[in-house]
Amino acid sequence: MNTKIPEYADILQVLLTMSVVICVGGATLLFLRSGGNRSRRLLSFVMFTWGLIYMTRVIGMLTGILNFDFTSTGVLDVLVLVAGNFFLIVLLLYPLEIVRPGWLNLRRIGLLLLPYIMLVLFYYAVLPLLGQKILVLHDIDDFFEHIGEFNVWYRLLLLVSIGFYLLSLLRLTWRYREVYQQWCQSNYAATEDMEISWLRNYIIGVFLIGCAYFWLLFDGNTRCFVVHNLMVQLFFCYTLYKGLFHYNPYTEDFFSHTLDEMTARREAVCKEEQLLSGDIFENFNLSEDDSAFLGKLSTYRDEVARWMTDKKPYLNKDFKLMDVSEFLPLNRTYLSRVFNEGFGDSFSSVVRSYRMREAEILLVSNPDIPVGQIGERCGFSSPAVFHRSFVQCHDGMTPSRYRKRSAKP
Repeated sequence: MNTKIPEYADILQVLLTMSVVICVGGATLLFLRSGGNRSRRLLSFVMFTWGLIYMTRVIGMLTGILNFDFTSTGVLDVLVLVAGNFFLIVLLLYPLEIVRPGWLNLRRIGLLLLPYIMLVLFYYAVLPLLGQKILVLHDIDDFFEHIGEFNVWYRLLLLVSIGFYLLSLLRLTWRYREVYQQWCQSNYAATEDMEISWLRNYIIGVFLIGCAYFWLLFDGNTRCFVVHNLMVQLFFCYTLYKGLFHYNPYTEDFFSHTLDEMTARREAVCKEEQLLSGDIFENFNLSEDDSAFLGKLSTYRDEVARWMTDKKPYLNKDFKLMDVSEFLPLNRTYLSRVFNEGFGDSFSSVVRSYRMREAEILLVSNPDIPVGQIGERCGFSSPAVFHRSFVQCHDGMTPSRYRKRSAKP
């Protein structure tokens, strides 16, 4: 019995349908679970935009009503070049919203796209002036034969532009990554769902899609479409998972006026001082200078230490730096300095040490409580996070081993 091997065109049709389901379904899920989260709404928009183009291709392949071959293409096909570059650029918006939430708006998105839009419009405007029509390049020999013509070499300029955007993404993410991590550690006790190390994989995924796309432009057979589509599906499945569970440490409008960290912090401090100015604690000067603050630093540290010991606010897994302002009405900058300079460590590290001491006590005094529940009672976000933190703080010793060792007479 002979088994018919599916043609690449048949495989592509199935993959395109799967892409529609992944992109449109993922976009819907993100939108329903956005909860006012800008980054999820933006990722929903990105995935829905990609889903629309795949839906168009599926409809075109099934009905044939669109005058375009969706299974293969010529070398540097203009429609594929212009549309593909645009969709790759759209992918770059999401990391920017993660590292600098609130900065992107319709005007700024337009400004980011403006250089590419101008390049495309210039191409379409000059062709009629030269009396030329868009030239179809059937193979690589046609490409080299006409490389000296504006109709062809200018397409390479469009291709170079996407490389510029990709390099800008890499620079932007790496530039702000360290500052982002410092902000997480200085303002939140639990930072596991705020980590952006996965953005490195996001960037790698965009580059792989870009490589498959460049291959498609110069060898536009059906096999290239299949490989490119597989890359896109894997990329969006991974990004959807990360996007659903990522939480941003900044407020939604933290960078609404600027990309600069220091300017954004000053604006946030001014807002916080206005909110705290009506507080009943009148013995704290919210606008004190550094010398006055340093003179009171040891007092602030002792008061916070006493509050942490007596009230144990760190047992709340969502405990964050600004929760301390309910006890000590200072702005974010001064509160952060109370921990960094007063305790000699970041807010997250200080809170983790309090939680760890609480866990050590419970492990010994309550042997009947499962280890996983110990972590949850002490404010850790999950048993896995508690186990990892405990091992790191105890030179590789697990909570179970610690309990057994401490229980020995």
